[in-house]
Amino acid sequence: RLGSTTESDGRLEINTAQAVKNSASKLLMKQKFTEAGVKTADWFTYQIDDDGLYYFAIKNDVDNDIEIEELPYPIVAKSHFGSRGVGNTKFNTKEELEAWLPNKNLNNYIFEAFCKMTREYRLHVTKFGCFYTCRKLVKNDAPEDTWQKHDDVCNWVLEENPSFKKPKN
Repeated sequence: RLGSTTESDGRLEINTAQAVKNSASKLLMKQKFTEAGVKTADWFTYQIDDDGLYYFAIKNDVDNDIEIEELPYPIVAKSHFGSRGVGNTKFNTKEELEAWLPNKNLNNYIFEAFCKMTREYRLHVTKFGCFYTCRKLVKNDAPEDTWQKHDDVCNWVLEENPSFKKPKN
């Protein structure tokens, strides 16, 4: 059982049903990372005060309320349950974010500081250590403005591939 949300029937269980649920939700995943002290990009939730004005609350440092202009642009709105880039929108400015906000159920999103990384890896880890790794490589014919690394613009390579370039950490 690698990724099932049904309760275990006694077979080997790599991920518990709750672990799968936690990793399927960007909100729960970020909360678990924060609780465990795992380094992650600054992330925020959207709040509305008693006057109906919106603000953002930073979640991975201390609970500080900040104004929209204080967000670390560019910033990405991420749907709690999207995958492969579905439900993600990048905003380079406060004005872009403000234009997107109306008519959205913002309880379905987290907001995350955009980090442009040159390398992206996927690790599968248990309490016994890492048992599978791969790296995303942007395809040569991907658009120049590609900011999300998902299957339509990337290929996956395994550790045995010379392009893998294992990180030192």
